[in-house]
Amino acid sequence: MPTSMQATFRVPATRGKMGKTEYFTTSLPFGIVVKVFTFDPANMPLLAAEERTQRELKTRRVPEIADYILSHEDYIFSAVTVSVGVEKFDFEPIGGDSDIGWLHLPAEADYIVNDGQHRIAGIERALRDDPTLKNDSISVVVLPDGGTKRSQQIFSDLNRTVHKTSKSLDILYDHRLPINQITMDCVKAVPLFRGRTDKERVSLSVRNRNFATLSGLQRANTQLLGDIPEDADDATVVEARDYAIEFWMRATEFVQPWSEIADGAMTAVEARQDYLSSYTLVLWALGRVGVVLREQDMSLDALSALADVDWRKDNPEWEGICILGNDVITRTSTRDATGELLKHKLGLRADAPDAVLQMP
Repeated sequence: MPTSMQATFRVPATRGKMGKTEYFTTSLPFGIVVKVFTFDPANMPLLAAEERTQRELKTRRVPEIADYILSHEDYIFSAVTVSVGVEKFDFEPIGGDSDIGWLHLPAEADYIVNDGQHRIAGIERALRDDPTLKNDSISVVVLPDGGTKRSQQIFSDLNRTVHKTSKSLDILYDHRLPINQITMDCVKAVPLFRGRTDKERVSLSVRNRNFATLSGLQRANTQLLGDIPEDADDATVVEARDYAIEFWMRATEFVQPWSEIADGAMTAVEARQDYLSSYTLVLWALGRVGVVLREQDMSLDALSALADVDWRKDNPEWEGICILGNDVITRTSTRDATGELLKHKLGLRADAPDAVLQMP
C-alpha cells in the first residue's frame, strides 16, 4: 500500500470486483492520461514477444484516431485498462464500506496499458493540434499489477471474448459516412435489394435467401461513386444517391435474372446455383462500369448491352476471369477482370481482358 511519503494524486473512483480481481473505474482528463500512461512504442520491437505486455503499436492507426477526435464534436471511446505497479491500492470510501470514494494513484509507479494504447497514442497526437482537448476525459479501468505474466494474462483475457462487428453492421450503424447512407437508401429504393440485403453478414451462404450483403453493396457503390468525403455538401450527396439508385434500377432491367428476382419469380438461392450475376463480385464489377459512364457523362441506356451477356456460370467467357473449374473466385484481380470484361461488352474498351486465373 502506498505510504504517506509517496507522491500520489487522488481521483474519484468506484470500486468493483470480478472474480478475485479488485478493480477501480475512474475518469481522467486527456492531459493527465497522456502524461501518466506513457510508453515508448519504439522499444516494443526490441523485446521478444514473450517479454511484452502488449501487441506492437500499429502506427498507421494513430493518425486515424487523432483525425477522428479532431473531426467530430461528438466522438466517443470505450474505457482504457491500465495496471499499476502496486500490490494494493489506497482507496478512501466516502463513507463506511461504500464502493464510491477516492483512489490514490502513485505518481512514480509503473503503469502498463493493457488495453487502449492506440487510443492513448491517438489522443496524444490530437492534443498536439488542439491543446484545448486536454480537459476532455476518458474512462479508465485500473488494476493492480502482478508482473509481466499477470499483465500478459490481463491482455489475453481482455481480448479473449472480443468479437469485431461485421463490416455490414458497421455500415448499418455508422451514419456519418455518406456512402453508408447512400447504400441504405439504395436498399430501400431498389426492389432487387429491398428485403433481400443481409445487414449483418459479409458473405452469403448457398442457402441464404438474400441477394446481397450490405457490405458488398457498399463496396460496389464505392466503386460506382468514388470517394465521397464525410463533409460533402448535401447537393453532392443527393446527386450521388440519385445516380446510384437509378443505376441499380436500370441494371436490374438488363442483367439476367435480376428482374425475376426483384419480381419474386425466382429466389436468390435459385439464382446462385446457375448465374454468376447473383454473386457480389458482379456488383463490384458493375460499379466499375458505372463510374466510367458517369465520368464520361454517358446515358445509362448504355447498360442495355448487359442484356446480351450470358450470365450463366457455365459460360466459357468467365473461365479464367472469375471462374476456375466449377468455382467462382472472388479476389481483387478477378473483380477487376470481370469489370474489364463487362466494359468490353459495353464498348468501353476495345479488347477483352486476359485471364487472371489458371488451373494449377
